[in-house]
Amino acid sequence: MVDATTDLVYRTNADWSEVDIVGGSLLLGRHGSLTPAWLEVLVHPDDRDLVADAIARARASQSTFSAEHRIRNEAGGWSWIASRAVPIGPIGGEVTEWFGAATDITARRQHEEHQRLLLNELNHRVKNTLAIVQSIALQTLRGADDIGLACDRFEARLHALAQAHDVLTRQQWEHAPLHDIVRTAIAPCLQGDEQRFDIHGPPMELEPQRALALSMALHELCTNAMKYGALSVAQGRVRIHWTSEPQQGRRSLVLHWQEMDGPPVVAPAHRGYGSRLIERGLRHDLGGDVALDFQPAGVHCRITAPMPDLGVAA
Repeated sequence: MVDATTDLVYRTNADWSEVDIVGGSLLLGRHGSLTPAWLEVLVHPDDRDLVADAIARARASQSTFSAEHRIRNEAGGWSWIASRAVPIGPIGGEVTEWFGAATDITARRQHEEHQRLLLNELNHRVKNTLAIVQSIALQTLRGADDIGLACDRFEARLHALAQAHDVLTRQQWEHAPLHDIVRTAIAPCLQGDEQRFDIHGPPMELEPQRALALSMALHELCTNAMKYGALSVAQGRVRIHWTSEPQQGRRSLVLHWQEMDGPPVVAPAHRGYGSRLIERGLRHDLGGDVALDFQPAGVHCRITAPMPDLGVAA
């Protein structure tokens, strides 16, 4: 049975001061007796108290020893094991030794840790999404004179948020291609005429938070352009170009939204929620800088954000 299993098979003396490994070379790569220092030699420092307590309880009750902990493996790293040992001795007498086996559960523990991280991430994203929806609702409906129009705006903003989520879902919420984000955000404005948009830039990837922030900002720019700017007239066009530029020792995304051939632009007397979302929200979520300029020839928005090394194509 020992030769047939890849489990670590062992036996100990009555007080667990010595451990004799009799099988399981695939797991540990060693056989033979270990001195009383085996706990310090084999067991991970963070798990030694746990193992010692489990041994003490088993000895005190003369019952089965059971514990999950990490041990030093053949490669010099740490492997998780589920260890279980039964007491052996004469009927009615004292325990003379323990016989046990340990199964490698490293893959299971890694899977459990991955699930835990996913649940924590899901919880974080749900809270963030609810906060975004709450902010959109408050800013859209606050002081609205026309509740019907306000509801339409709220629905449009939620739709933009949902579309951004769709892009991220296709990428397992790890990243989103910038080109896909832009195309998704402007889709409601195309109206069958893709020539109204000039889109160009290198392949780049954005993390979920930045992808959502940029998608919402582009939606606001599109909405304003359709109501007041270049997209409110037939000949109006929008240029969306981005580059990857070195700034302060790291790569940065620099994106330009430039409206052209629209009606003359007049700077608003006060900034509405859309402008605040673009300027303040993007500045916070992207960790960069946003400049929104109401030029007479057309609105120009310049977005600059530092990017992780893996998020920018060479």
